[in-house]
Amino acid sequence: MSEQTPEEIEAEASADVQRADEALAALEQRVLDDDQDVTPQEIETARSARHFAGLRQRAAQKKAEKLRQAALDAKREQAFADAREILAEVDDDEVKAAVEAAGEAMAKVRAAVRARNDAHDRARARLEASVVEAVAPEPVSYRGQPSPTYPDLGYGWSNGRPILWLDGGVAPRLDEGAEMDKARKMPADRDAAEEQVRQQAAAVRLIEQDSALYREDRAAFEALPATRRKPALDALGIEWQQYLDRRERDLMSDARTA
Repeated sequence: MSEQTPEEIEAEASADVQRADEALAALEQRVLDDDQDVTPQEIETARSARHFAGLRQRAAQKKAEKLRQAALDAKREQAFADAREILAEVDDDEVKAAVEAAGEAMAKVRAAVRARNDAHDRARARLEASVVEAVAPEPVSYRGQPSPTYPDLGYGWSNGRPILWLDGGVAPRLDEGAEMDKARKMPADRDAAEEQVRQQAAAVRLIEQDSALYREDRAAFEALPATRRKPALDALGIEWQQYLDRRERDLMSDARTA
């Protein structure tokens, strides 16, 4: 037999009190109706039964409250257990290891940038120390003038600063801080790109939904805001101005027939 719920315990005790009240009231009414068969002992017994039922009701209420509290305690402990289990899925050591791995990766980015800049500096120094002639950037060309052509590999100066020509353009030194910032931003940029894809997919689904509504329930479609009606009509190949003109004619026709 399953254990009673707090509500069942209280309901049973309340029913006992009600029955005791009704029994006492019935006896008292018989006395008032001059029923000589009712004895004082019966009245006293009924009153005692009512008092006892009241005590049992108070005891039942306490028991029900204890059961409710026990249920709350059990739920609370289960919540703590669930939270501990969730927290155990990933601990701080894993985060620390990931941070250290990211730090190593950032160090590799910095080392790669420094190696690249050093290689460019050494290549330029080698060209400058040779018989290769320096090439200076030409003044800014105006419209109609041919763009200047620069060497695939060379060196020169721009505003007093050394430059390296590579593939027909200036190969600037890389800023290691900027390159490391790019690496730091990649996770957020990837999340933003994925969110954009999700939003675009949701927009396409909404247009498809509104396009179907235009075909199936014109009145409901007309209740949509213009910002939703126009994309749906565009998807159906219906020109917006043509739609507005026809809509205006229909409204005027309805007004005349009203």
